Amino acid sequence: MSFEARKRSMMEKLKYYLDHDEVDEPIIDLIRDINSIPKAFTTSSCSGRVIVLIDRGRKIDSEKYLTFHRYITIEDLKDIPRSNNVWLRVEPFILHLITKDIDTADSILRAARSVGIKRGGMQRIKVGYFIELMGNVNLSVPTSKCIIDEELVGVINTLMRKNFRMLERFHLSIKELIENIQETGNH
Repeated sequence: MSFEARKRSMMEKLKYYLDHDEVDEPIIDLIRDINSIPKAFTTSSCSGRVIVLIDRGRKIDSEKYLTFHRYITIEDLKDIPRSNNVWLRVEPFILHLITKDIDTADSILRAARSVGIKRGGMQRIKVGYFIELMGNVNLSVPTSKCIIDEELVGVINTLMRKNFRMLERFHLSIKELIENIQETGNH
């Protein structure tokens, strides 16, 4: 499958997910802008999340008990199970995309690095270059070991704020890249 055919296919899937409200609101504008770049498209994304996970040993067997792609309140966590195998986690944004050529991939990676995104990389694939970018906020604690109170909610929301700010800065950097592409005709 060519780059163009793969992009068309992914854009059809994205439209389906958008139409069914299955894309995290905080990342929609960013992925739309990335997908407006002729030689790039997104394949999957998450804006970052607060998750309560029931760990059953293997990832495939684990169960998402609660998931929030937003700031939370103490009310959101009041009824979570308390156990050593139930985890309260804050996970950063993650973005997967494909570019047609190395120059576009390099430009996107430079845009990411310019706003402090350190976790990411690229690899060559048949249709171009696959890029993974990830934020750096993280919290993981068994619910049996934490006190669900306003202080914990404040810590969680501080991490989510940091995550969303980095995502916003990256979006601004992508907008600058798009302007540069439009002005120069490169990529």
